[in-house]
Amino acid sequence: MMLRLLLGSVAVVVTTLTLPATAGEFDAQGNYLPSPDVVAGFEFGADFDPVADVLDQDDEGVCDPAITQLESADALDGAHHLHIETSYDASTGFDAACAVRLLFQLPAGEGSYRASLWMRHGTADVQINVDYDEDSGLDDTRVKLAPTGRVTSDGWVELMSNDFPVAGDQTEAVYLRVIDYDDVGTDIDTLELVRSGQYRAVVPCAGAGDPVCGAEAVCVYRQCRLARTLVPPLPAESIIDDMVDSMQGQLRVFYGGRKTRLTDLPNALAQLDAIRYASDAWTFWNGWANAFRLLHDWHTRASGPISGFGRDKRLSACFIQGRADVSQAQWPSHAFYPDVLVSHHGNNGNWGVTQGDRLVAVDGMHPIEWALTLRDIDWGWWQANTDGVYSEMLERMRGSITRYARQFTVLHCDSTGGSCDAVAETYLVDELPDDTGGQIRCDNRPFFHLGDANPPANHNINNFFWGPVVEATAQEAIYGLVWDTLYGGGDPNGWVNSNLQSAFVDFKNLARGVVLDHRAGNGGTVDGAETATFLIRPPEKILVLASPTPWGNWDGPESAAEGVSVFNQLSGVASMTAGSNDYDPDMPVALVLHRDGSASDFMPQAFKNVGPKVRIFGPARTAGAFSTYYELEYWGGLSFRFGSGDSITSSGEALIGNGVEPDEYVVQTQSDLLAGLDTIHEAALAWLRTELKP
Repeated sequence: MMLRLLLGSVAVVVTTLTLPATAGEFDAQGNYLPSPDVVAGFEFGADFDPVADVLDQDDEGVCDPAITQLESADALDGAHHLHIETSYDASTGFDAACAVRLLFQLPAGEGSYRASLWMRHGTADVQINVDYDEDSGLDDTRVKLAPTGRVTSDGWVELMSNDFPVAGDQTEAVYLRVIDYDDVGTDIDTLELVRSGQYRAVVPCAGAGDPVCGAEAVCVYRQCRLARTLVPPLPAESIIDDMVDSMQGQLRVFYGGRKTRLTDLPNALAQLDAIRYASDAWTFWNGWANAFRLLHDWHTRASGPISGFGRDKRLSACFIQGRADVSQAQWPSHAFYPDVLVSHHGNNGNWGVTQGDRLVAVDGMHPIEWALTLRDIDWGWWQANTDGVYSEMLERMRGSITRYARQFTVLHCDSTGGSCDAVAETYLVDELPDDTGGQIRCDNRPFFHLGDANPPANHNINNFFWGPVVEATAQEAIYGLVWDTLYGGGDPNGWVNSNLQSAFVDFKNLARGVVLDHRAGNGGTVDGAETATFLIRPPEKILVLASPTPWGNWDGPESAAEGVSVFNQLSGVASMTAGSNDYDPDMPVALVLHRDGSASDFMPQAFKNVGPKVRIFGPARTAGAFSTYYELEYWGGLSFRFGSGDSITSSGEALIGNGVEPDEYVVQTQSDLLAGLDTIHEAALAWLRTELKP
């Protein structure tokens, strides 16, 4: 035991969390008293061997982390602590393969444990890894540590896990994994593991909401995952209100635009109020994450390790909104939700689900209705600001099915005869093929139309593709551009902006009409959106970016007059100027959309009301995410981001949640899919043929 001094005074320990009786404590003089119940761990002195106790990671071939055993007067327990440094690149972040791994042995047999560790300086990702023998049939366990609220006056911060089960006789390795992602390195001291709670075996489950999993677990890939191991401890009663107040304060001051603040923010604040009374860690932190999902914002989400379980089954098929005109007799459309069609499929694990088929039910519900039920538990939730837009859910549908569903029902159709089966087929997710190899990407494009210039057959659109449209004649000279990103990054000669401008030069020289296919609009930066409009219009300032919010706790303009005033105030500060003096007034341009937000909202906004030579085609409004966002990270692998601000037009309209409306609403029909036709693309071609450049 040692007396820790700071500036000649006895060190002060601040306790803000009610800890288990087994946790280490401090005496009145500031000496650390290890828990008498420790069953494993290190004080990093004589009990630590810097060779034998470090898991060899030569096979990783990634990095060689530095581990230095330091003799120090302010070590907590004993006379030593560790200083660690792992490879960290500020531009790319940290690599999970490059970590310090400190081996220790837990008792044989089944048990439940809680881990604690003290650290200071830098920032670190800390977890306990339990790796099981391959023959055990058990999934490896990952347990996150996060601050308890206890700190010392000389800089030590206590991290702790929630209770986690271990089948001790079947482990291959148990170790502390630390990644330092700060270039100053991190000190750690006094790892302690004590018995806590009851052993809980992993049990199978039948899908999302299966009550067999209980309150602190979630059914993911048909296994009850003990979710509490992947979130921080439950905050102490003494600080929980302060934490919730802080969470709510961030949103009240900085979140959203007019629609989302008035309509959606109250729901999120109410959800945060509810977690003040949480009785366990998972209820608290999942409730916190659900508050972000209730904000109904394309830019807003909470992320955590609960999303990290590896997919075990595959369904290499993609789903889009459409009109099931061939199969109404077999399965009438839902009164509210649109039909869901198979846009395209891969040959590796599609399980007989093919292009033109119709997804009619998941766990007995309409697919979109079912997807909406996942909001309470799905940390990958992604939703447009604009009400009634479901493109994000459909793009994620196959992953949601394999992760959360028990079964799904497909009405198979025949492309040869253009008809569908009389009876739908129901698949059990558990019987899908094992996940091997790559899946086809879902990008809302049933077909490509550029011939030799087509994107890859796996739909991996990570570049710009342009050339003549194969359905057009050489005399018609209709050209197309397929791309997803608008991340210009402020560089006019950068990858995005230069590709767009190169395509437009070719179009001006060679084309009589253009199809811009942006059906997986991933957003980006305003300059990318501006460049995408250079072909179609002269320069004009079309909106100002009150984003992030320029005024705290601002609900947006209450009237058009106030909106015009905001436009005038911000027009010289942050704005979007669409168009170019070098545009082509005679070129007809069809913009084809399906799923788009952020800069991919800004861009189509600039295509509206341009004139008779510009027209937007799509099945629904865009996401309406006219903002930027704040992104923050917390301990234990948690991070969150939320949209902030709004965009205001010159007429004073606030755009958040008011997605861009197509000039021509077109949905993919089932009959066209079966005939090999792209309905939205065909509509764009038909219009272009009436407007061709002389």
